[in-house]
Amino acid sequence: MESRKQAILRAVVHEFTTSAVPVGSQALQSRYFVNLSSATIRSELAELAEAGYLAQPHTSAGRIPTDHGYRYFVDFLMDLEAVPESVRTYIRDELVKAPSDVQGLVEKVAMTAAAVTQNAAVASAPQGSQARMKHVDVVSLEPTEVLLILLLDGNLLRQQVLHVSQPATQVALTRLTAMLNQSLAGRLSEEVRRHYQNSELGLEKEVVGSIVVALDQYEKGAENLVVHDGVRNLVRQPEFAESSRLQQVLEVLEETRYLTVLLRELIGESDLQIVIGSENTSAQLQGCAVVLTSYGPSHRLKGVLGVIGPTRMAYSQTVARLRAVAHAASERMAEVGA
Repeated sequence: MESRKQAILRAVVHEFTTSAVPVGSQALQSRYFVNLSSATIRSELAELAEAGYLAQPHTSAGRIPTDHGYRYFVDFLMDLEAVPESVRTYIRDELVKAPSDVQGLVEKVAMTAAAVTQNAAVASAPQGSQARMKHVDVVSLEPTEVLLILLLDGNLLRQQVLHVSQPATQVALTRLTAMLNQSLAGRLSEEVRRHYQNSELGLEKEVVGSIVVALDQYEKGAENLVVHDGVRNLVRQPEFAESSRLQQVLEVLEETRYLTVLLRELIGESDLQIVIGSENTSAQLQGCAVVLTSYGPSHRLKGVLGVIGPTRMAYSQTVARLRAVAHAASERMAEVGA
């Protein structure tokens, strides 16, 4: 594309993103191109429209970017906006005090992304997150029934009544829990599983086996954990003034299992993915833009963080702020060992 057409397309994207009003030649001339005539600008707008980069909603209206126009802007014209220090401070303050458990932390990540981008935000837990045992208690209920009280890192409590194969006194259970806490407290699920495999048959193996099951259940839940926040931000956008448009997006956000698969498919192996309008495979999102990045405590453990909004999105601002949230979230997760 010629440099003048690029400049005009960039200006149309900026104006329409800001105002949500179709952009005419006079507005472009007065704000961006004082050295060009309105006739020249109209001619360039017409050629950009003919090439599929702009559209004209009504005969007498100005132009708006098409999905193809936004794609060209994102791929070739977008310069990331600097994140204001006040926004960086807000992000740091929010995530420094984020809970240490996976669910609480992911919820805080989504809330922070929604707040700084003014879009709906989605976040999935890093895949492969391992549960860490913090403390265990075993209490005698009946001769062959005990209550397992398991505390995971992040102060998540799991309680379960176990039927054991041989009678166990509270004295024996207290001795067993002291030994387990000494050897397993602070250990990841893999290490607890190895302890189970090496345990001799009997009460210890039964209790540790139940701990392994509880850790596995927690990890499977974490893998499918996706949270969203900021739907109220969409309500303020004119594109979602019609309730049917908003309902389509809500259907996607509320279907956690589908959203989990969708996020993984969209992000693929990349660290940044921008999907615009008709590029979305989900019919409900074809009027939206989806911006996704990855985050997590390590290269092996990665979750997806993203925002959903109108195609009339401030892409350079959104990408920069989303990356800032992802960076702070990754640091917090590494710090707490999530």
